[in-house]
Amino acid sequence: MSETSRKVALPAYLVRRCEAFRVVSGAEHSYVVRDKVQNKTWDFDPWQFFILEVLPGCESVEKLQTAFRDRFNRIVTNAELEEFFATVADHRLLNESALQHPLLSVFARRTYDVVDGKPVARPHSSLFAHKDSPAAPSMDSEVAEAVAEAQPEEEVLAAGVQDVPGSDRRTADKMIDLFDPRPILRFLAPALAPLRYVGYAFPVMLLAAVLVLIQHWQSFATDVGGIRIAVGLGGHLLFALLTVNLASVIVRACIAHNYGAQVESFGIMFFAGFAPRFDVGIRHLGKLSREQRMWYHGGNLLIRGVLLCVGVLAWFFTIDKPGSAANDAGLLLALTSWTGLVIETGNPFIRGSTYFLLATYMDEPKLRVKARRALMSKIHRKVYQQADNNLLAAYGLACIAYTTLLIIFLTLAVGNWLSNRLGIGIGVYLAAAALCGYVVWRTYKQLKKVGAIYQRSQEFDRWRSRTLVTEDAAEGEPEVPKKHYWRYVALLCLLLLLLIPYQYDVTGSVEVYPYRKQQISTDTPGLIDQVNFDGGESVKKGTVIATLAHEDYNSQIKVTEAEIAAQAAVVANLKSLPKPQEIELAQEALRVAQTQASFSVAKVPRLQALYNQGAVPLEDLETARKEAHTDVQQVQEKQAALALAKTGPTADQIAAAEAKLASLQAQKALYEDKLARTTLRMPFDGNILTLHLKDRINSYLNQGDPFAEVEYTGKVTAQIDIDESDLQYVKVGSTVRLRPTAYFNREFDGVVTKIGQSVTSTPTGTYAAVIATFQNEDGSLKTGMTGEAKIDGPTIPVWRAFTQSIQRFVQVEVWSWVP
Repeated sequence: MSETSRKVALPAYLVRRCEAFRVVSGAEHSYVVRDKVQNKTWDFDPWQFFILEVLPGCESVEKLQTAFRDRFNRIVTNAELEEFFATVADHRLLNESALQHPLLSVFARRTYDVVDGKPVARPHSSLFAHKDSPAAPSMDSEVAEAVAEAQPEEEVLAAGVQDVPGSDRRTADKMIDLFDPRPILRFLAPALAPLRYVGYAFPVMLLAAVLVLIQHWQSFATDVGGIRIAVGLGGHLLFALLTVNLASVIVRACIAHNYGAQVESFGIMFFAGFAPRFDVGIRHLGKLSREQRMWYHGGNLLIRGVLLCVGVLAWFFTIDKPGSAANDAGLLLALTSWTGLVIETGNPFIRGSTYFLLATYMDEPKLRVKARRALMSKIHRKVYQQADNNLLAAYGLACIAYTTLLIIFLTLAVGNWLSNRLGIGIGVYLAAAALCGYVVWRTYKQLKKVGAIYQRSQEFDRWRSRTLVTEDAAEGEPEVPKKHYWRYVALLCLLLLLLIPYQYDVTGSVEVYPYRKQQISTDTPGLIDQVNFDGGESVKKGTVIATLAHEDYNSQIKVTEAEIAAQAAVVANLKSLPKPQEIELAQEALRVAQTQASFSVAKVPRLQALYNQGAVPLEDLETARKEAHTDVQQVQEKQAALALAKTGPTADQIAAAEAKLASLQAQKALYEDKLARTTLRMPFDGNILTLHLKDRINSYLNQGDPFAEVEYTGKVTAQIDIDESDLQYVKVGSTVRLRPTAYFNREFDGVVTKIGQSVTSTPTGTYAAVIATFQNEDGSLKTGMTGEAKIDGPTIPVWRAFTQSIQRFVQVEVWSWVP
């Protein structure tokens, strides 16, 4: 052999006594097979040698032709294959195992001609001459049947018909037929024909719906969230089936009927394997023109867009009647139409109306297959594929990305739904992942189907890599497969990992509150005279924040002080009695009265004698007697006054005077307290929350009205809402780790100080409140902050920690089912 030759692996179905070489001559190459025993050589073109190499992985003509097209970008005809196989068989290069291959089994039989009375083997090439050749003999019936069975042709329908449910008859077994709609369509299609003019009004409806959503988005989102929770998944599916889905099916059936296609059945199919939906079976859709097929798929998009606009506008016109039938129906119609457009109908990455419309517009029946082949050609440089257009490759990449994101979204959505409805916690996502494995399996089957061409081309590469002989490998020595123990090691490590002790933490959402919070106000109304802070400052306890006008209270205090002084003098005077001077004065007055009484009494006898003598009149005698009696009474009065002067004031008199003095002092204290309340002070060390306080100078503060709000955040409390099923793991004094949203890369340590005595039911579950305290000297934690917290729980094995929700579900829900 020349220096440009290199030994290569011998194809599997050639006899073992041969060896193969690759001969390179300039830019071209060929292959030579040499029989070492008979010392014969045969030349093969690259395409012929390629067919010999890939035969073990291609059991049918279809696979062989696909692999050949991927390699040489052309189709090898049946005549070429038959002629080539017959030539190889005539050279007796096929071994016994080759005759078991479906494409080579026909060469196990030989026919003979009689020449000069002797049987002569007839060449296989004469049996498989091309049928168009005039000298070609007819093919044996059994051989022709075998060849025909070995080359099934895949039917490729027109763009917009290929793989369309109900139109591609290969999907007919997926639809459950209910009735023949043709009698109904004869009357329904003409009646609904005028509705085609709705398409002209659709842009106006869409603009109106968009404007409504922009102006009322918050209300619309709130109402949609409420109706979504109230109706549930089953209600949404039923509503979608009887409204949007039924309307789209009727529109597509009428369009197909008007264009002359045969709508032969009305039935039910299952989207994604579980969601029921109506559909129609249509024959001869491929006979429609390209424009008519585009209208068939575009009509579905148009009716769903119209229903979306109708739903939004119906909600808007009944926005003042929340909860009414029209309002709820509008919300459901808008939500259902939008969901269908996003998930399937309007999504160009799955087989929906938009995808089929795009395929029809590009006149490419297998758009996804071609796009994936283009993407794989970009990734795998070993595949000789011309369909490597950048736009198709980008579309194929987008399809794969969408499928991945959809699977992730379904896993999270189903897990969240199960968690909210069944209340079995985070572990339910494991069950959701298993459920979505079904979707992954369906996606895999679909990718396997649409990527069959690329996989067949890869079979050639895998076969070639297994059969090529390297220069270092010993000829004829089979490679002993190595045992891989890493699988068992990984399984053992997984089992050990499940038994490792694990710190189970109770998680919950958090809202931060100040340790102390107070409103500064006063019960003394008045005009705000002075404000020392504008708000937002940190202030020490007792600092004056503001003062009210207080001149009237000062005046009232001064008047009361004067009255107190006067009354105090009265009390002091009462307590100083009896005085010696007053007693001496009373004694002197008694003596004067006694002296005067002695003279008056002595005068009466003398006048009596004179009256008896007739010297004085009776009147003088009576006057003398009266004066004597009066003077005697004066003596008694003075004696009593002397005794009173010696006794002094009574205890009741002193108490009454003192009570009046105390009343005046209390009145003064009241005014002083009101005066003190006109000064607003900081009740504790903390922050002033209210801003722009100085703007309130000269404004009137009514009794009880708040002036400012203050708080102490050197220590804060946080309310942690945990699932009620985790209450058993929380105790007072447990350590808490808080990670607020504002500081997502920082943790704060705290302690559980209180556990709520009740639980709260919400649409998302039932929660219990746990109060924890955190030190906050630097003021990082602000009032109202939210985040997540973990409360240290018990140490349990890993398998038990991650199956808590499943255990609770079995021990509570399943336990309740058992009679």
